[in-house]
Amino acid sequence: MNNSLSYWSLSRSPYYSFIFVLPFFAIYEVMVLFLSRDEMVTLRNGADVLLRQFLALFGEWGFYILSISFIIIFLTVFLLQKKDWNITVVKSDYLLCMLAEGIFWGFILYLLMRYVPALLMFPSGKDLIRQVVLAIGAGLYEEFVFRVVAVTAVSQLFKLVFMWKKNWRLVMSVITCAALFSGFHFVGPYGDTFDVSVFLYRLFAGTLLGTLYVVRGFGIVAYTHMIYDFIVLFGLTVTLP
Repeated sequence: MNNSLSYWSLSRSPYYSFIFVLPFFAIYEVMVLFLSRDEMVTLRNGADVLLRQFLALFGEWGFYILSISFIIIFLTVFLLQKKDWNITVVKSDYLLCMLAEGIFWGFILYLLMRYVPALLMFPSGKDLIRQVVLAIGAGLYEEFVFRVVAVTAVSQLFKLVFMWKKNWRLVMSVITCAALFSGFHFVGPYGDTFDVSVFLYRLFAGTLLGTLYVVRGFGIVAYTHMIYDFIVLFGLTVTLP
């Protein structure tokens, strides 16, 4: 492995991000297999509204195209970066540090959000399995769509249209994509009823997550999102009758 590559550079790379989120990706897909097709449809988040409803036009297979596309894209990036960076081994201590960092940022996000009006990011329910699947799916797919894809695309659009410098493009892209992230929770048949305070709550969360993605990469922000959702989920579960 190139010794000049530090933990901070490798941990935010697509190569390590792919390896880091792969276990949760596998857990998510296996758990979904145990759910009925109707339950799969109702496991919605902002990214699902944007992608799964469109992919449903392709019929039964449409529900699986998103998962297949996700793994193909990251496998391609994984192999290309492995070759370009001449990476031959994976440092397990880096992965453990990434896990610790994801847990740390998840708690930080949770503590910050406590001081925002106490509204949940996702609908609650008594079915623990479905809620765990939802939390994992949100961490993976929402961060992939609204951070990896959207922030990159919007940043390039701002560069093309306004000729903004990189830092300003990133700031505006993070805020713009945070607004999209918040807004898509109100779209579609399973969307929430629009409320300004809820929109601003999710806008705040999306901005924090977008900033973390720019600074630390996909793997860290995906785990941060999942850990935060798990904290909220299990905090609610113990109080349910």
